[in-house]
Amino acid sequence: MNAPIHFEQEPGARPDARPLIVPRPALIMAAALVVFVFGLAISARIFGFGAFREVPTAVLAERSLRFVDVPGGAITVMDATTNTVAAELGPGTNNFLRGAMRALTRERRAASIGPEVPFRLVRYVDGRLVLHDPATKQSVTVTSFGPTQVESFDRLLVQSK
Repeated sequence: MNAPIHFEQEPGARPDARPLIVPRPALIMAAALVVFVFGLAISARIFGFGAFREVPTAVLAERSLRFVDVPGGAITVMDATTNTVAAELGPGTNNFLRGAMRALTRERRAASIGPEVPFRLVRYVDGRLVLHDPATKQSVTVTSFGPTQVESFDRLLVQSK
């Protein structure tokens, strides 16, 4: 039972090469390290230590939006409160916005949630701009991706007159 573990030589290896022998204590220590690291990761996930948390602040501006795919690759953005068109996004434009929406709608499809619940675009007092999906509790902090992306979402936040 305490015999060392021997690995076979690979085909084409030198016939005079020494066999690779790994001491059992080294394997046990490696396994213990893997279990310890997984234990830390799981406990961090459960108890939330080491995680970045966004501190909730007051809402400065908010808008509920629905995104409707239009034939030809365009997207119509509807204000969910007034049921009016907030913006028309032509095909091949606003790629970051399209990507963020694709990620959020993928989560909805996986959870069998339809487009009934609108997305919430929120500007907080601390300057963050966040796109929330109340249906799946997912969100995208747009301000993390730079001023160009913030500008594309900021245009959607401003109420059209």
